[in-house]
Amino acid sequence: MTPPAAIREGRIEDARVLAAFARRMFAEAFGAQNDPGDLAKHLAKSFGREHQARELADAGWTTLLAERDGQLLAYAQLRAAPAPACVGGGEPVELARFYVDGAWHGQGLAHALMDDVLAVATARGAQTVWLSVWQVNARAVAFYRRRGFRILGEQTFHVGDDPQTDWVMARPVGENPAPA
Repeated sequence: MTPPAAIREGRIEDARVLAAFARRMFAEAFGAQNDPGDLAKHLAKSFGREHQARELADAGWTTLLAERDGQLLAYAQLRAAPAPACVGGGEPVELARFYVDGAWHGQGLAHALMDDVLAVATARGAQTVWLSVWQVNARAVAFYRRRGFRILGEQTFHVGDDPQTDWVMARPVGENPAPA
């Protein structure tokens, strides 16, 4: 399937658009399951324009943007970060964020974006990609499993003042299971 978008590396001038998109994606994905006050705290802390500009400027981060006709459809962010103890393998890199606009689910965009994520991880010399995903996010967990990620443990993720339990998932970079 031909991806419905062009995927490119984010630049600092993308910070405003990325911040708005990231806020919207997180709120759409998790708003119904979270206290509005906690959600607002998390969005303000994690997805402001200045925050995104810092991440885009940081050499330890790589941001991939999927666009079509000037519209942002999806994004992924990898970062150099210490892996939890349950993650084995050499030279791990974290897939910190991976979001696809719901209008583009089921059209191959997530698989195309994940292919680019794995290519970036390879270029960075990583041997393992790890992530954390909220245990109640069944769609995301199923996608990551189809892409070769395995549950290795748990860690806490705070949405505002609410501690939530995430699965820690990881996969070797070199394995590339066919998209389901």
